[in-house]
Amino acid sequence: MKNIITLFSLILIITSCDIIEGPYEIDTENIALTDTTTYVKKILIEDFTGHTCQNCPSAARELEAIHSLYGDRIIGMALHVSKSFARPYPLSQAPNYQYDFRTKWGKEWDELFGISEMGLPGGMINRTGYPSGHRLGKDEWLARVITELEKETDFGISISVNEGIITVQTEILNNINGDYNLVVCIIESNIINWQKDGSEDVENYEHNHALRSLLSNENLSTSSNYSISDKIEKIINYDLISLEQFNINYSENTAELGNGNSGGWDALNMSVIAYIYDNTNKEILQVEEAHLMNK
Repeated sequence: MKNIITLFSLILIITSCDIIEGPYEIDTENIALTDTTTYVKKILIEDFTGHTCQNCPSAARELEAIHSLYGDRIIGMALHVSKSFARPYPLSQAPNYQYDFRTKWGKEWDELFGISEMGLPGGMINRTGYPSGHRLGKDEWLARVITELEKETDFGISISVNEGIITVQTEILNNINGDYNLVVCIIESNIINWQKDGSEDVENYEHNHALRSLLSNENLSTSSNYSISDKIEKIINYDLISLEQFNINYSENTAELGNGNSGGWDALNMSVIAYIYDNTNKEILQVEEAHLMNK
């Protein structure tokens, strides 16, 4: 029997946001949701967003709908970018939109991949299609996810966290050759703050998967040759207080039109995301997520 999903969208409110259409139907009967191997292919959806972008919540809902369909094979990351839709309001307009979700790395990735210049919301699915076909409107996400889920993976990733130490182990699943990087970052969910949603100003909106910090972005190995069953371990020491202060300082002194209001982190709502990408085409080949507090 075919599985049919209906994904709802918001009507375009302002011209700077992408036009969203829907509902639509997708036939998913040929997508394998299980695998007999230890590791399965997982997908990173990067949602470029902003708290004053009126159509951006529709993209967040699309991400959650896709996650509901495929479970933990879908991993989300929300990057709040631009000084148009992600900057905090001036203090004269307090208390609305005073929080600064932006990060140094979100800005750098936005500039590299050119997402916000096409209008928000926008995103990437495993960064496939770079340099010309990687920027996707939310209506295009599901089709790209289906294509990605059909691919096999050459990497397995496992993450463990223990009292300020993150250990990421990569297992090589096939004999391969290439130039790969391992990225490790921290995200936070269940952040309650302001968000424009259509014509509404929502004070208690739940922001999820927000990028908080990049911990590492380095070559997976000093060698370009990888043999099946090889294991590569990366150990990262981290201090949340220092990482949080870095974001506060970034908002105060570096981010355009920032205000330093980037703190209030809650470790109980944080996760570690680790992914491997190909340096030649930027494509993410495998991704994994684990809760920061092992809950």
